[in-house]
Amino acid sequence: MSRPATGPRVGQLDELHEKYSRHNLRGMWQRGEGSITGSSSPIWRWAEILPILKESLEVVRLPEDTDQRVIGLVSPGKDGANRALSMAFQLLNPGETVRSHRHTPTQMRFIVKGRGAYTTSEGEQMFMEPGDLLVQTNWSWHGSANSGDEPVLWLDIQDRSLVNYLGAFLREIWPEDAVQPTTRPEEYHRRLTGGFRPLKSVSPDDLLPPFQYKWGDTLRALEDLLDSQEEDPYDGVLFEYSNPITGGHTVPTMSAQIQVLRPGQTTRLHRHTGATMHHVVEGQGSSTVGEEELTWRERDCFFIPALQWHRHQNGSKDKRAMLFSISDRPILEALGLYREEGK
Repeated sequence: MSRPATGPRVGQLDELHEKYSRHNLRGMWQRGEGSITGSSSPIWRWAEILPILKESLEVVRLPEDTDQRVIGLVSPGKDGANRALSMAFQLLNPGETVRSHRHTPTQMRFIVKGRGAYTTSEGEQMFMEPGDLLVQTNWSWHGSANSGDEPVLWLDIQDRSLVNYLGAFLREIWPEDAVQPTTRPEEYHRRLTGGFRPLKSVSPDDLLPPFQYKWGDTLRALEDLLDSQEEDPYDGVLFEYSNPITGGHTVPTMSAQIQVLRPGQTTRLHRHTGATMHHVVEGQGSSTVGEEELTWRERDCFFIPALQWHRHQNGSKDKRAMLFSISDRPILEALGLYREEGK
């Protein structure tokens, strides 16, 4: 929800929106406004967009201008668009809150920067630290607050585009525009969905509960498994955040993955149906996408459109590179439409 700015702030927002346009960004409150004039390259360089995100923290006010400070990554051109998934940055200043709500799109949050914020998901308070992945499943309540002393930024990933296309978007606000109170202990849902759980507490037919992958746990698992995993010639070493209930893809519409490129590694060219959105967790390197070569560093984001030939290269000879990615592969597999081929 957006509210029109008045007075001198109109000029500030207009200037900020112009910067968004040049860098393939768009505020959630800008729906239906303007066009994207930036580069056709599907990459968002952290060094270029960080100043714009910081300016957004100062210029865009909560809740006066919008109820959520969400700035979308808009992939230019029809071939670069992802018609199922969307990725955005969400920003929260110290002391700010986002009222609890629920919606039919499933939402994931990959924390990029800052500490002290938390999301209350179905009554459980989940603090967010860099590298954590939070999954708010279809129709689960969630609201956020920053109780720390620094801004917190995270990637906000949704299957909203697919849900909108299917005419299934619904949204509901928590009573009195508040953040849902904490009614469950820490790690409640993690224990509920673990290998040892109350009998008949959760079934695959129920609505999936929210769940959280802590970065420390993810990193320890990676370190334990890396030496024993063979390299895939097309993806390096690729791990999926598996669903704690089904053991399958992260959620029915999205697959969240961590990809590791060992020092000096160059993968082979391949392509597949469905688009993939990448965020560089650590390291530096490049990716060939179609006819373009995209160089990337830590915290950059880039898209690989459907059926584009691509490969990755770790630019360091002595350090690994790590990419977090989201794809719509589960949807395509469910429809019998996933295909992959390599050279």
